[in-house]
Amino acid sequence: MSYLVSIALGPVQDFIAAARRTADLYAGSQILQELSKHAAQFLHGKGAQLIFPAHKDADGANKILAQVEGDPKRLAEETKRAVQKRLLELWNETIGKLPADYQKLINHQRAQEQLGSFLEFYAAWVPLPSVEAYKEARLQVERLLAGRKALRDFLPTRQNDDGVPKSPLDPSRAAVIDPREWANASIPLPDGSYRPLRIKANEYLDAISLLKRCYGVLKSQTVVDTRTMARRSWKPEAQPEERWGEEEDHIPEPQPYFAILVADGDRMGDLISRQEDPEAHRRLSETLDEFAQAARRIVPQHNGFMVYSGGDDVLAFLPVNRAVACAQALSEEFRHRVRGTLSAGVAIVHYREPLSISLENAREAEKAAKNGGRNALAVALHTRGGAPVTVVQPWDGLTWDELLGAYKTGAITRGLAHELRDLVQEWRDDMRADYLYREALRILNRKEARGLKIPFPKEDTPAYRKALLGFVDQLIIARFLSGIREEEAHAGTGA
Repeated sequence: MSYLVSIALGPVQDFIAAARRTADLYAGSQILQELSKHAAQFLHGKGAQLIFPAHKDADGANKILAQVEGDPKRLAEETKRAVQKRLLELWNETIGKLPADYQKLINHQRAQEQLGSFLEFYAAWVPLPSVEAYKEARLQVERLLAGRKALRDFLPTRQNDDGVPKSPLDPSRAAVIDPREWANASIPLPDGSYRPLRIKANEYLDAISLLKRCYGVLKSQTVVDTRTMARRSWKPEAQPEERWGEEEDHIPEPQPYFAILVADGDRMGDLISRQEDPEAHRRLSETLDEFAQAARRIVPQHNGFMVYSGGDDVLAFLPVNRAVACAQALSEEFRHRVRGTLSAGVAIVHYREPLSISLENAREAEKAAKNGGRNALAVALHTRGGAPVTVVQPWDGLTWDELLGAYKTGAITRGLAHELRDLVQEWRDDMRADYLYREALRILNRKEARGLKIPFPKEDTPAYRKALLGFVDQLIIARFLSGIREEEAHAGTGA
């Protein structure tokens, strides 16, 4: 008898985001992709007809849908064991590259216990009597899977680790190393050189965090760190090896901000639900995989670094002055290839800000784009010590190019936005909106920014004040998106 089986692997967002370094973040996404791919390959090897992903070698599908024959429960259990085995293999392959003296410093018993309980594996299945019953069967199996995921699995309250420091990246797990013994730890790269693990004295890493750190360092030749990404706004060819000083030094960057882009397809559940049979769903799966591959080409074309691309999800680091253009290119590719819309959030963050906080800022920006009506771009500025500023616009109504061009040509000075903000905040609601507009034009003329288009008052004064404040927010963000270095910004104001 045929069954429709749905499998989900996790944790996803928490696992990927639990990182202090770009290499950790990249490692989390790659490990998850490797485990998901292994699950799909195992099912395919057992005779399952993959639907999502469409092919066994597709990347990024942490959720799997397949048509199987025989006992679905036994197959799900075998798949779980195969994925757990692959995780242990990744651990042995990665940790095995450490010098022997450091391998001896790991509490391997605790590490094996943590690796054995780490993976979240959920499965559900329903009979599939015919192709005509596919649509209803898929809805039913997804409801069952969602219900299973809603049930929490509780680990034992005692894990025989009393008195052992908890991991800062996963406080539910105890450390498997004493970081004070790892200050000088390094790992050999394929070219024969050694790369430091940079384990700080307070990084009591658990097994998963240690795996990510070592895996990420081994892949470090393909990873672009946040400081280098900030530098690429004015030096596009910058590479990590060219940085002056170390990450912990006090040498200032002339432009210390970079962008994190998070993008996600809109109403994908509805799009999937419209597929009437497995073949139609499989074609959609192929299309989403093609978009993911295209995204991996688009991001580097904008001097960025792709952290994760799977299906309709994208997570990437970009220079601030290429972030909007890259987001637009991804949106166009998604619209053209998938025949759907994409919402994206771009967070402009300082390269020294904790990575976990910066990632959360980017995800909040993506939520703002979704909440703003979808099919939109939200750009959020997070300066150090300043209040966040966010602007949401639909893709067909973006107005960033004019402002970015004006900053690059020097047509806008640094103080213009702040002077306009002071004007709007001082303007009372009982004063005329057209007078506010004329006063704003006067400031533009005095600042020699006559060609700049500001909102025209079409509504009452309170509504116009809100619209003008939105324009001011966009002016403030645009200065950072332009990639202007600090000395250039000060020169523009005579400071």
